[in-house]
Amino acid sequence: MDLKNIVVKEYLESLTEKNELNYIFPILLESMGYTILSKPTEYIGIQEYGKDIVAIGVDEDGIKKRFYFELKGGADRNISEHNFYGKDGIQDSLTQARYNDFVSAFPKFDKLPLKIVIVHNGTIKGTVQSTLENFFVKNTINTISFDRWDISRLTLLFSKNLFGAYLLTDPASTKLFNRVLVNLNATDGISNDFIALIDLIFSKETWKKSKNLARKWQLLFESVRLIAFIIYTESKEYNNYEIAKRYLTHLLLKYWHWILKNKLEEDDIVLGYFNQYVVLYFKVLVEFFGRTAPLALLKDGLYSENGGRYEQIGYAKRSFEFIEYFTVLLRLVHFDPKYINHHEAHQQIVKVILANDVSFRPILDIHSVAVLNVINLLIDCNKIDDAKSYLSRVLNQIKYAKEKTDFLPDANNSIENVIKFNVTGIKPVYYSDSTSPLLAVLMEYIALFDMEEEYNIMKEFILKHDIDLGVFVPHHGINSVSLDLRSDKENDLEEQLFSKSFRDGYQSELRLTKMLNDELDFQSFKEKLLKRKKEFEYHYRTDKAGYPFLRELAHIYFKTPYFPDKWRNINLECNLTT
Repeated sequence: MDLKNIVVKEYLESLTEKNELNYIFPILLESMGYTILSKPTEYIGIQEYGKDIVAIGVDEDGIKKRFYFELKGGADRNISEHNFYGKDGIQDSLTQARYNDFVSAFPKFDKLPLKIVIVHNGTIKGTVQSTLENFFVKNTINTISFDRWDISRLTLLFSKNLFGAYLLTDPASTKLFNRVLVNLNATDGISNDFIALIDLIFSKETWKKSKNLARKWQLLFESVRLIAFIIYTESKEYNNYEIAKRYLTHLLLKYWHWILKNKLEEDDIVLGYFNQYVVLYFKVLVEFFGRTAPLALLKDGLYSENGGRYEQIGYAKRSFEFIEYFTVLLRLVHFDPKYINHHEAHQQIVKVILANDVSFRPILDIHSVAVLNVINLLIDCNKIDDAKSYLSRVLNQIKYAKEKTDFLPDANNSIENVIKFNVTGIKPVYYSDSTSPLLAVLMEYIALFDMEEEYNIMKEFILKHDIDLGVFVPHHGINSVSLDLRSDKENDLEEQLFSKSFRDGYQSELRLTKMLNDELDFQSFKEKLLKRKKEFEYHYRTDKAGYPFLRELAHIYFKTPYFPDKWRNINLECNLTT
């Protein structure tokens, strides 16, 4: 057995739960050209009659057939006397599949020859093999036949049709793939090997539009889903869903960036494959927060007792990172009653920030992303008073830290600088707190919420400490007067947003700071801001395709501050954000 097959076999054997085999096996069938009519997840709670998967495909003899696949994984992956006989055993499942037809609207479905296949990622034990073979012989007739795909057969099929398509095609990709798996739990970030592997996979072919999706592109999309599932299952082995969240977020953004670059965001077939990945990503987020949210809801639940002195910074950093992704998930699901309703979404995020009071104390300017996510989620949930209360407490914490310890969130977003300042009491050379984009945005929220008292307090504070306020504005806005200043003219705003930390813009700092220096009263300040509402507008292809949450993830992952349309388009009357 060559190296590739050894890697594949070890991975397939590592699938210790049946639902893992249930997920990955349809990917194999689709890569082999099968048309799947039903999957295991579609029949949860319904008697399956030995038909976990029903599919149409061309058999090894070249004849088109209907297939009933019965999957055995987890504790049943090895066939023995224990799971062969008795009610709901393998023999019973095969008999049920033999005599209970599947009803389908597929053309001439019931006229096609039938093949019933038992699939298991293990081996067959002892005398049961001859018993099973005798069962096959006795029940085989002209139009009905049987087969068994064990770990050896699955290894060959996966090696040829999936792992051999994009993952393990050459020594370089094989080496990268192996190093990714070995080092998954080695760091808190994304390994360079994984980044290189994903880049390699998406760059192997140049996209060409055609009427029907070419097989090579189907294999690409299935390979991406396979990689994601491998990362997911390996994370489960480490009992660390944070790994899956990190790696799958990178892959999700890279996937969407590839779609945007190839102008495929309106291609229904491509989006169909992409949606399958989104479903898996959503599953990972749900499982991650299903484990971590109960802890985060405890008093100081996100605090690490083993963090030592680092926790003075680490606790806040960890809390804001938790909030960033948690608010994305809550915004995704709170409109769907089967997941969570408005009241529950509101209660969840309020309880988290109250349990971890560092959630009111940003230490980096980019923590504006988490702060805005909380405020906008509360607006979505029609909890305006809670949104105003959260904003007020964040402002009070910023003001208190500056006046008591001369600390303002670092505009250069360097956690190392913040740690050095916290330890030594001396600001590093590259520590930046003379300009505050975060405060600039929060001042605009003060106007949005009509918080005149807070405006007067913060205006005095900002002028007293000579803090410049700057809002980041991209050059790529519709009818922007700064279009000619773009440093990257090859990639549009979204193509940059989904591939790197976006810096192709300017700080409109003088305008907002000048407003305060002009001693504007609150009403005049609001009127001035209203005139700036159209300073930045952009029609996002991502939103049009139905994935606005991807933009939030891109801002979080690449640490790009939100653009002005994130808050200037909020309409409190209908409690919606764009």
